[in-house]
Amino acid sequence: MKPLIHLLMLGAGALATSSAAQAVELLVPAYFYPGTHTAEWQQLTDTAARQPLSVIINPDNGVGDAVDASHTSAINALRAAGGKVYAYVGTDWAARSFAEVTQEIDRYLDWYAVDGFFVDEVSEYAKDLGYFTALGHHVRTANPALGLIGNPGTPTDISYLDIFDTLVIFEEFAHNLDQFAAPPYQHQFDAARFGLLLHGADTGTMATVIGGAAAANVGYAFVTDGVHNHNLWQTLPSYWDAETLAARQAILTPVPEPAPAAMLLGGLAVLSAWRYRKRP
Repeated sequence: MKPLIHLLMLGAGALATSSAAQAVELLVPAYFYPGTHTAEWQQLTDTAARQPLSVIINPDNGVGDAVDASHTSAINALRAAGGKVYAYVGTDWAARSFAEVTQEIDRYLDWYAVDGFFVDEVSEYAKDLGYFTALGHHVRTANPALGLIGNPGTPTDISYLDIFDTLVIFEEFAHNLDQFAAPPYQHQFDAARFGLLLHGADTGTMATVIGGAAAANVGYAFVTDGVHNHNLWQTLPSYWDAETLAARQAILTPVPEPAPAAMLLGGLAVLSAWRYRKRP
């Protein structure tokens, strides 16, 4: 199994020059406040008008206690420009109260126009599939058109692909990139099913990762020079313009996916067992 860095480096040496086909989509955790970071939100809106862009909002480590007018305006402008907005929801790796999570999802839907949810702290283990299957069911029942991005930050049991449209299979420091090996099932699925988030990266690393994402079968990516526990996800990277250009030039190749019937039946069985299991 080749480490991800090798695939990324191979792909970075052969950037495409046309954006007519589907390009790598930037998945930006925009946890900076629109009311005080107006220039950066304008950059996001301008980018959304020219290329695929998904932005994650996180008003207050979640939805917060009330509607925020600055977020409303920023969301509406970005979506009008062609971008997509995902709402941040933390789950504490299935330890957070399920009722609390679904209440937060419902508040987001009541307060903001979002395209889906970015579910953080997703478990990688099969034993927690019931929790996340039920969460997905809650979202799809509210609106079948809503997207779901799960962030385990590492490869998961393959059944999580039944729940989420996209899995972030790598979230890490840039210097740990060479330690990651892609899951064996990754190339059975379309690149849009996988994403990565990388922080503490210099310009060269950004160019390697974004330029090589298509070859690594990764459809969503974001790289920043922000530093963990300092300004992570609190600003756009200093090389934002170069990153948007690299993403436009990284062209994806569609991958036929396996028949979903068996996986769907498995997911429904897990959901049923989770719903009706005896609770303490």
